[in-house]
Amino acid sequence: MQKEDLKDLLNRYRSGAVTEEERAFLENWYLHFRDTDNKPEYSASHRAEDADSIWLSLQEDYEDELEYENVQEHNSEDEQAGKEENDEQAGLSLWQRITAAAAILIAVSFGLYFYLAYKVNPHAEFAAHPIKQEIVPGGNNATLTLADGRKISLTDVKNGELARQSGIVVTKAADGQLVYTVLRTPKQSKYLQYNTIATPNGGQYQVQLPDGTRVWLNSGSSLKYPAMFSAKQRKVELNGEAYFEVARDKSKPFLVTTSRQTVQVLGTHFNISAYSDEASVKTTLVEGSVKVSAAKGQKIIKPGQQAILSEDLLEVQMADIEETMAWKNGYFRFNNEKIDDVLRKLSRWYDVQFQYEAMPSDEGFNGVISRSKNIGQVLKMLEKTKVIHFKTEGRRITVMP
Repeated sequence: MQKEDLKDLLNRYRSGAVTEEERAFLENWYLHFRDTDNKPEYSASHRAEDADSIWLSLQEDYEDELEYENVQEHNSEDEQAGKEENDEQAGLSLWQRITAAAAILIAVSFGLYFYLAYKVNPHAEFAAHPIKQEIVPGGNNATLTLADGRKISLTDVKNGELARQSGIVVTKAADGQLVYTVLRTPKQSKYLQYNTIATPNGGQYQVQLPDGTRVWLNSGSSLKYPAMFSAKQRKVELNGEAYFEVARDKSKPFLVTTSRQTVQVLGTHFNISAYSDEASVKTTLVEGSVKVSAAKGQKIIKPGQQAILSEDLLEVQMADIEETMAWKNGYFRFNNEKIDDVLRKLSRWYDVQFQYEAMPSDEGFNGVISRSKNIGQVLKMLEKTKVIHFKTEGRRITVMP
């Protein structure tokens, strides 16, 4: 794509004359642009100096244009007010929109919307079968199972009080989260009443526990916890993936157990990915300090680190926090991920099944995309690499090289 083409597309975006596909480029690369210090990332297979040259050239051109526009705006206060109102409704200032679009256009010009870590085949063709787009992304879907066995669909139930348990009121808030509120301090009992919140594939949910701890559950996950914690500790059981913001209480350590490990904290922010179909359990620390204990050892990790439990081996390494937190923040972020891992994440979020006609290359995918997109849009973006293609039949999707 030539510089003139980039400027034309940028102008059409600013005037609202872009196609839906071009708008999708904008929305998703703006996410990427926002999270990378106002500068897009480039593949090592492309010349960074060329990308920087286009970036600076576009920036200089539009700084000149902005200066001209500012002069024109001062000629009419009414026109300026109207423009400011439009910009406010758009949610971004003119310069923010221009730089975001420039980041996107540069990325598009270098074929970086979705790319592989190796050179793609320029003669590859798209799949002959169109990708259907009626499969929508997941949302706030979950089921609450109370200690007495009652099941409540949090997707369908109205906002408001759902149940009362030993001085605890359970409420579905207006923002969709499940909240436990202590009305009175109940007498301690040796028998705890356990509730379980479970999200299906295509679901996610947020719960605030009785101690004030906030938990975000990813797709295909469940959290078992007492309606009232014991006097000595706060212990929950996780299957799947969740992000925790633990309320501080030095007298009661917070424990998260999975089938293979236990994480102990006093008050901190961390993410645990412990899906049964994953080869490893990953505990990523954002803030504070946690101790991860497994069958053959334990590790204390610091912010920015990740404990990885593979079979019986527990290791600590530096974490990619943006990649780990992407699901909670509303997007997918793939950092040299194998296609199996990419499709496993898509399968959980969109509640679809992938099958392979033939195994594609095991090279890594890199890219960022909003989780609010339909599955068809996501697969089309993956197809832009021209090394992988898809055929959809209902919720079954065939993967072809």
